[in-house]
Amino acid sequence: TVPSQYPPIQSIRVRFTKCENENGFIITSPDTDGTMKVQNNSIIITCDGFYLISLKGYFSQQLSLRLLYRKGREPLFSLNMVKFVDSVTVAYLRFKDKVYLNVTTQNASCEDIQVNGGELILIHQNPGGFCVY
Repeated sequence: TVPSQYPPIQSIRVRFTKCENENGFIITSPDTDGTMKVQNNSIIITCDGFYLISLKGYFSQQLSLRLLYRKGREPLFSLNMVKFVDSVTVAYLRFKDKVYLNVTTQNASCEDIQVNGGELILIHQNPGGFCVY
């Protein structure tokens, strides 16, 4: 066998199935094969580069959903008054960025929202750049 020139591609698939008023959607990682980690309800970015980002989910009520990565920056996704999301984008993220969901509702508490198929996937597109493990 030939040793790999690069470390494994950074990737993670997480689910969000419930919402807590203080924390928003709770991110869990059933994917033990993923090379990225969830910490404090955020996905921790350890490598600079472009990431393919997929966000999916169906909600029991209309809500506003933002996918954030750094304070003071525009969200990766910002959707207002939706009952579902099925979006894909590519974004440049850096070491120390933290990807997390923010949810707001008009008429209901966050804990009243049911989620079906809530999934967030990040895949690093250009391995071999600056990484801190």
